[in-house]
Amino acid sequence: MVEFLSDRKILIGIGIGMVTATIIMTGVQINVRLSRSQIEEKASGYGMRYPEDFKVINKDVNKK
Repeated sequence: MVEFLSDRKILIGIGIGMVTATIIMTGVQINVRLSRSQIEEKASGYGMRYPEDFKVINKDVNKK
């Protein structure tokens, strides 16, 4: 494996690939803007729930 990486052509190819990928990725902009309601819809789809969504019956409330 070490002999394979000691070849100059391989190292030059890896270097050119890294430089090319860096140049391409600097021009990419990711703009994802979601409204508050869209975020809540996605979160509820993943299983997020508010405490108001659950019905809790506590029988020990009056026993103090």
